Amino acid sequence: MKHRVIIITAILSALVIAGCREGEETAFARGDQAYQSGDFSTARAIWQTLADTGHPAAQFNLGVIYADGRGTPRDMVKALDWWQKAADNGHHGAQHNLALTYLAGDGIPADPARAEHYLRMAAAAGFANSQYTLGKLLAEGLTGPAQPKQAFDYLAMAAKQGFAKAQYGLAKYYRDGFGTQQDLGKAAFWFEQAALRGHARAQRHIARRLAEGEGVPRDKVAALTWALIAAKQGIVESAALAEKLRADMGAAQITEAEARAASFRSR
Repeated sequence: MKHRVIIITAILSALVIAGCREGEETAFARGDQAYQSGDFSTARAIWQTLADTGHPAAQFNLGVIYADGRGTPRDMVKALDWWQKAADNGHHGAQHNLALTYLAGDGIPADPARAEHYLRMAAAAGFANSQYTLGKLLAEGLTGPAQPKQAFDYLAMAAKQGFAKAQYGLAKYYRDGFGTQQDLGKAAFWFEQAALRGHARAQRHIARRLAEGEGVPRDKVAALTWALIAAKQGIVESAALAEKLRADMGAAQITEAEARAASFRSR
């Protein structure tokens, strides 16, 4: 999602708001509790106090409140102002949201070059969402000539962090030889990694590859498993593949695949 409020965690605190006093973090958590319970006015008041002292996560969250119109009229001017402050304080989520806003021209003139600037800032710091988005931007040439190699590199960075959309995109790049040498084995690997994280179209792709032995050894049970999982998510082609596979499998194989599909939980 473009706009999301940060849920306070030990990792996130260390990453984006390290150095804040314990009292500030207690207050920030109270703001989060109010927000989660739907008391947006209280959350805004708490975060406003922290934001005024330079707390980057509170600044980011205020931007979300104004961008989504939570307990206050939607105001993209205020949202951008708070995201800018948070971005200047090194908040990668704010840098990412600024980039998306400049790409979409939401409340401001679209500025792809400025969007790329903020994406590069967050991507360089290891923010997977920005690495993925920057890769897509470079692949499509939205700020100049398309740069397949750079696009591939950024998607690879995000994919290695477990970002499902990037894993799916990277699989297609390997499949098509976009920005890298074509490698059907690596394409199958990354389709499966995205599939394991619940990406429905990746589940469809790995099911077909397992059924046909494309880039991976043929395995009817695994193919049917993935086809059933994808079909449950509404992928029509996978439902058709599942029926085709069933017609050429024994009862024990079908039962095993159905059991695997039923017990699947995305990572």
